[in-house]
Amino acid sequence: MAYIALYKDREFKVDVKNRGEGLYDVAIYEIKREGEKEEEILLRELSLDVKRHGCCTYSVLANNVSYEVDIEEKEEHTYEILMQGELYQLKVMDEMKMKLERLLHGEAGVAEGEVKTSMTGKVTKVFVSEGDEVKKGDPLVILEAMKMENEFKAPKDGVVKAVKVKEGDVVNTGAVLVVIE
Repeated sequence: MAYIALYKDREFKVDVKNRGEGLYDVAIYEIKREGEKEEEILLRELSLDVKRHGCCTYSVLANNVSYEVDIEEKEEHTYEILMQGELYQLKVMDEMKMKLERLLHGEAGVAEGEVKTSMTGKVTKVFVSEGDEVKKGDPLVILEAMKMENEFKAPKDGVVKAVKVKEGDVVNTGAVLVVIE
């Protein structure tokens, strides 16, 4: 099974193969995007032996090195992971669910701060202007596609650096709608 993990401004693909009885083979790739081009760079391959202790504590043997890992779900798909005294906050979702979320909410390109459309359509409403402060979930643009209105929301808190569309524009799949810093 493949998962997508977002950590800070980086995106990773994590392929997990369950060998049974707490044994897993894991490959971790960093996803790099440049325009429409996407590249997966292999960072590590691991063999894991995982044992659960209690509700959120795991004993993990990774390539013959032992780790104690605490995992706590903070909100849907967002986890805090404490390992070796370091606290990490990640958004993790299975790859297909992440692709669907991006298709529905235009979150492709979030790592770069770009909100892109994954469909062709007509811009019917623009809610923001350059310089506006936005909070995660604020509406940015409404795009009409296949007789349905699709609302694109801010994927993170920030300031609108650029608005690349205006009402009435027809945009193609992959078009940048708004850039947020």
